[in-house]
Amino acid sequence: MAVVIRLKRVGAKKDAAFRIVVADSRRARDGRFIEQLGHYDPQPRVAQYKVDVERVQHWLSVGAQASDQVRSLLKKAGVAMPSAPKKAKKAEATAKAKKTKGSAKKTASAREKARRLRKRENRVERRTVAKKKSAGAAKPAEAVAAS
Repeated sequence: MAVVIRLKRVGAKKDAAFRIVVADSRRARDGRFIEQLGHYDPQPRVAQYKVDVERVQHWLSVGAQASDQVRSLLKKAGVAMPSAPKKAKKAEATAKAKKTKGSAKKTASAREKARRLRKRENRVERRTVAKKKSAGAAKPAEAVAAS
């Protein structure tokens, strides 16, 4: 079960207020939650918020992840956020290899070039056929109008 610390929207329409809650990540935004840790009201000139720092520290130590907005609120409240684990060097090397592989693949193969050429020729051919049909239909109409 992935646990997140996130905002739950409460309040009236166009007058939002939020509760800082711990919830299962699979639950709806305003759905069931495990524990309420505080509240946040963005409406006043100076945003008001209250956070139970002790409980937040507990949930972060257990492995809960804070959402981006909650993370910024916790920083303002003075909560020390745990550092993100560093990626292994092997993963970084494979990521760099994938980037270079993708950039080298930008040139089209001979098969792809031939397909694009056929497609372009068919498009030009359809345009010329359409122009001939419209030009052929216009001539009899002019002849009828002249007589």
